[in-house]
Amino acid sequence: MGRGGYLALEAFGMVLAALATPTAIHGVLDRESEQWWGLLDQVPGGLAGRTVLLGLVAVLGIAYGGWAHLRLQPGTGRDAPSA
Repeated sequence: MGRGGYLALEAFGMVLAALATPTAIHGVLDRESEQWWGLLDQVPGGLAGRTVLLGLVAVLGIAYGGWAHLRLQPGTGRDAPSA
């Protein structure tokens, strides 16, 4: 994957985290909230299941973004000499 692919993956991961984290927190604090719940009506477990799913999406976004960010830094790729 080239530099552009890693940049796109990093951006995608950060967007996932930026959207999912506040939505999960808002859903816990305001149980009457309808933000995104229409998309997640099929998730079993009610509010807890939806919140766990959004939390996992946020963690996945952070992991993807962080991995891609580390791959973009010089000296951290496959060709880097091991210490």
